[in-house]
Amino acid sequence: MQSSPFDDDTDRAQLQRLRTAINGAALLVTEADGQGIITYANPAAQRYFGYTPEECVGKTVLELTHPDDREQLQQNVIEWVQLGLHTATSENRIIHRNGDVFYFLWSVTIHYNEQGLPVGFTSIGHDISQQERLRKELFESREMLYTVIDHLPLGVFWKDTESRFLGCNRRALDDAGLASFAEIVGKTDFELPWRDRAERYQYSDRLVMATGPKVNVEETFTRSDGSVIRIRTAKVPLRRDGEVIGVLGFYEDITALRQQEEGLRTFRLLVENAPDGIGMVDPTLQITYANPAFAKMLGYESLDALAWPDLIHSADHDQLAAIVQQASQTGNAQTTIRYLHRDGSVVTAQLALPALRDRDGSLLGYAVINHDITEQLRFEAQLRAGEQRLRALIQALPDMFFLLSRDGVFLDFKADSNDDLALPPEVFLNRRMDEMLPPELVALTRRHIDALLATGQGQRYEYQMQVRDELRDYEARMTLSNDNVLVIVRDITEQRRVERERQTLVMQEQIIQAQQAIVRELSTPLIPIADGVVAMPLIGAIDSARAQQIMETLLDGVNRYRASVAILDITGVKVIDTQIAGALIRSAQAARLLGAQVMLTGINPEIAQTLIHIGIEFHEVVTRATLQEGIAYALSRL
Repeated sequence: MQSSPFDDDTDRAQLQRLRTAINGAALLVTEADGQGIITYANPAAQRYFGYTPEECVGKTVLELTHPDDREQLQQNVIEWVQLGLHTATSENRIIHRNGDVFYFLWSVTIHYNEQGLPVGFTSIGHDISQQERLRKELFESREMLYTVIDHLPLGVFWKDTESRFLGCNRRALDDAGLASFAEIVGKTDFELPWRDRAERYQYSDRLVMATGPKVNVEETFTRSDGSVIRIRTAKVPLRRDGEVIGVLGFYEDITALRQQEEGLRTFRLLVENAPDGIGMVDPTLQITYANPAFAKMLGYESLDALAWPDLIHSADHDQLAAIVQQASQTGNAQTTIRYLHRDGSVVTAQLALPALRDRDGSLLGYAVINHDITEQLRFEAQLRAGEQRLRALIQALPDMFFLLSRDGVFLDFKADSNDDLALPPEVFLNRRMDEMLPPELVALTRRHIDALLATGQGQRYEYQMQVRDELRDYEARMTLSNDNVLVIVRDITEQRRVERERQTLVMQEQIIQAQQAIVRELSTPLIPIADGVVAMPLIGAIDSARAQQIMETLLDGVNRYRASVAILDITGVKVIDTQIAGALIRSAQAARLLGAQVMLTGINPEIAQTLIHIGIEFHEVVTRATLQEGIAYALSRL
């Protein structure tokens, strides 16, 4: 076991007297073993550590040392031991339990064992916090002076009467491209980057020393990196006891200022020509500036000196007060507000209202930025009205609308009634069509979707689907709707039924017409009797249509058989009126034009009386009583 450096009774007695002496002193005394663990602390520990002496025992010295000083303390102890020092001094900070920091100057006695290893440390500390504070303040004052000079936004330099540099601040040193102040001392302008203007600078130096200060001189200046800036220079004579010993110069880089001024001119030009109404108002909302667009928007030549609220629609004054308050609190606010045009009409604008403050945060006023949306609102109203009309039109259409994604998911629909749908909406919406529709309809729809996506051309197709135990016919038209597919479906079941009925009626009419043609042919037979002789026996009633058929058949037969005699036998005709008799006479006349003689046979007594009664005469028509007599007569003429 390691022995203590205080084994001797005499040493212990002396140590006890020493402890008694220093317990009442303001010095802080601690003892620590070779590992830096505190084994003793005097009552001053309560004041500086915030712990009682008993609480300090067992803590390490490093625990009570400021974290930033711990590494240095460790290095110091290692050096002391390596050098074999028995006493040493050190400065470092300690931390009070409440976080306060004290600066201490320590006198440390190092105790070694027989092997030369450190076994304990006796430290007597003197609180130098006040001295450190004064020293720091003195250092800071000096550094502040250097810092102020070095961090002035100006270049500062001073020269002797021969225009040799005696010194300068950091800004001037950097512009000269030098690393230390010693490098510029003794140099002239001819040895520095601005040598091309050195003669002019030295002439200015001599003039100032001879006549007095020269300020606000603008000129160009070449820096060490070759860049040229604009500077504003001031020079004054340096005097000692009334004698001029040199010149003190200041220069300010005004390149950014000139660029800013140019930027402001450009900005003002942009504002003056901006299409939006832009203005500024003071905190009382009096207009201090308005660009031409703002004045034109409201029908004025100028808005200067007008009160901004006077231009606002009275119904929006509360809104104006609210947005001004919001802008003053948050820095910016936006809203839609209505102005009154000079002609009394309402102008609606989208308003942005940023607050304008100086560097101290004091409110200077507000920027008023207006985007006239009157026409936009009018157009939107027209658009909404058009959309409502379109929706009403769509609602009036009997068609169903289905919106599908490109991969066939039902996204939306429109139908006059859910009764028109094969499935209720909650079943098919947001579901794939291959889960809801018959496979053949899915394949048909998929094929047309692919064609639509490939060509961009609308698709049309028809299909049948079972709806509530009824097979119904549908027509589908498909088009693109943004990234989706719109399918317009119309129920054409009734249309197809009508078409089928119409086709049935057409077929029936065609059959009737064919039957009538056959009947007409049978009712107007043309019989060749011999070469050059044809006969047409007529049976039944004759109306105008049949009379026309008789003429056509007779003339066709005369022409076809090259007949010279045509016999019309009316034995089977019971009644002949004026219209029919006229038709027979016209037929005979037409036959004569083809070179044939018409013979009328089979006139019964009733028809003969009728013909006499109505005054019909057959001067150009040969008549015979019977068909046989007519045939005999015709054959006798051959």
